[in-house]
Amino acid sequence: MALVCHPNADPDCIGSAYAIRSALHSRSPSVAVSILAPDGVNAASSKLVEYLNIDFAASLEDACELLVLVDMPSLDQLPELKEIVDRRKIPYAIIDHHTEEPGCVDGAAYSKLMRTSSTCEIVYRSIPKKYLDRHAVQALLTGLIYDSRRFIIQPKASIGAAFKMIRRGADFALALEMLLNEQDISERIARLKGVARVKLYRARDWIFATSSIGAFEASVARSLTDLGADLALVTSGEDSTSRITGRLNERFQRSTSLNLASCVMRPLAERLSGTGGGHPSAASARVSAPPDEAVGAALALISEKLDLKPGELKEISTRD
Repeated sequence: MALVCHPNADPDCIGSAYAIRSALHSRSPSVAVSILAPDGVNAASSKLVEYLNIDFAASLEDACELLVLVDMPSLDQLPELKEIVDRRKIPYAIIDHHTEEPGCVDGAAYSKLMRTSSTCEIVYRSIPKKYLDRHAVQALLTGLIYDSRRFIIQPKASIGAAFKMIRRGADFALALEMLLNEQDISERIARLKGVARVKLYRARDWIFATSSIGAFEASVARSLTDLGADLALVTSGEDSTSRITGRLNERFQRSTSLNLASCVMRPLAERLSGTGGGHPSAASARVSAPPDEAVGAALALISEKLDLKPGELKEISTRD
């Protein structure tokens, strides 16, 4: 069995995958279970990976009989792995929160989809507690705190789940310590460059921010929403291909019901010959278009979804 993490796997994905593997080893020691992170992990996961001492598999084993997509609704974000799975007809399961990808669940051997603040909460609810040791519960608490944005998202349910994990031995202070990640100088420079290159737009009472950078797109997008943007789009790439990453703040997502994955990134990937997906408030796409074209197309899709009239989306000068 292979547990597959989404690109730039965050603590929610890592914590969920580790807990599932730990429970499977406890329940059925003879089953070989590996964890794959084909496109690596994000900076916020580094301390958690070190604490859990996770060894990621380098590739999908030939003997793999089941693939489990963890914190990811489809393999569209990992096209190379998807091609292998399709060719070898490997059955797959999905464990994810937020929304499902059209057609993905239909082909799944098993799916567990719930609207929760984190996939870690789903895993904790679903696995009999006798199969979760202290390290597994610690991993789940850390991922839950991260993806709920310190309990801002669905606070009643996320706080309740965290309380139960703490009662089972998870250390809240340790979880916070693992999430206190000092950014290296490259990421700090990228964030500052992203802010320096920002373009701002206003539509009604909403503020959109776009920027371009060579790396750390997700980190830059988060910094822009932290600074006050309701929506941030950050691109990287060359003349013919680009990657675009989007983030929404919770208030904007709740008031508009805009889903970045289904309303923006997937349609964008279809229009511009690429792949895309993610969650309602955090999603990305790789497309066959230069960054400026990708941003323009994404803003057009957003304007259409929000029913903005021509001229209602106005650029704000950043020089005044």
